[in-house]
Amino acid sequence: MKKRILNVLITLLIFACLIWFFYINNLNYIKNIQLKNQIVIHPELLPNKQTAKYTSFWFSNLRADIYWLETIQYIWWNAISSDYKKYLYSMLDLITELNPFFEKPYLIWQLLLPNYNERYENLSLEERQINNSQAEKIWLKWIVNFCDEKKINLIKDENDLSKIWTDEKYKNPCKTANIPFSQAFLYYYYLKNPLASANFYKVSSANTDWLEWSKIMAAIMSWKAWNRERSIMMFLTLADSLKKKDDKVCEYFSNELQRISFQIFRNSKDLTWGIIKNIQFARDKNFKFDEKKEQEIVSWDNCENYINKAIRELNLEFLERANKKYFDKNKTNAINAKILYEKWFIDFLPTDFQQYKDYWIIYIFDKESWNFDYEMWNY
Repeated sequence: MKKRILNVLITLLIFACLIWFFYINNLNYIKNIQLKNQIVIHPELLPNKQTAKYTSFWFSNLRADIYWLETIQYIWWNAISSDYKKYLYSMLDLITELNPFFEKPYLIWQLLLPNYNERYENLSLEERQINNSQAEKIWLKWIVNFCDEKKINLIKDENDLSKIWTDEKYKNPCKTANIPFSQAFLYYYYLKNPLASANFYKVSSANTDWLEWSKIMAAIMSWKAWNRERSIMMFLTLADSLKKKDDKVCEYFSNELQRISFQIFRNSKDLTWGIIKNIQFARDKNFKFDEKKEQEIVSWDNCENYINKAIRELNLEFLERANKKYFDKNKTNAINAKILYEKWFIDFLPTDFQQYKDYWIIYIFDKESWNFDYEMWNY
């Protein structure tokens, strides 16, 4: 009898312990969910990078995955007002510190952090600049973890694109071409730094999986950075890479423009109106612009397109040198090339290869960049 009572008591005790265990476990689960929701609602409660790293022990990748899921929740909860940008950098920086080779967080900032839509966002210029700066930091971390920095530095110092595309020491500086390509886009579109953009477009073009526009944009961004010599040489490299075996015209122009550019920029030879006139005469004789065939002429895979762009850069260099003399005399800049011609600061008015019936590309002074540029209009 006593034994039976003891067994019943033990059973009841075990049953009570199980109930207590499930009750406590349920409380812990609820508290855990509440805590997670608190982090989603209040990401400022996230631990700093060092604390998270030291307390994750051997499970840093797992903790990065958990924070990543919480980041997705955080964005979802704040998507309408775009308030998610307040702590997005902190969250992504923490995740990529715990797992530097987790690619998705790097990609998310590209889509969200630097982007701004005034239709539903109300951020000050200072706030947008902070977001852009934070995007750059995340991107540079992406570069550090997925690219060979030594190769990147070599490519930045090399202006001969043909070497970048063929020399083994430049080959595949990043895991994919999209990484530096995205960086280049950030520098130009958001950070307004065309020189840095040109460098990363070059890096992207060194990858064997290079994106179609990498090579072209490297030259264009050099022009946007107002480095005429560098831009000319890159356009001519593109022309050389696209010329056909029997294309003597393209080969002649490329070689001649390289020779002239070297003399002007490296040997400080005077860029006279006679040089510009002779180049234009030869160009018009061999490369006739036809509106009906415009798409073919300015196609990215046409040698003629890049020869003409190199000549355009040489024309702009010619006008900028004349404008310096104009400024010294008049204490103001000439608004366009025609003014320089009418005031006798140049003896020849260069024309661009893109000429249409009622309008054409003209060379004008850009007040924002303080350099000569071009636009579609007429004098």
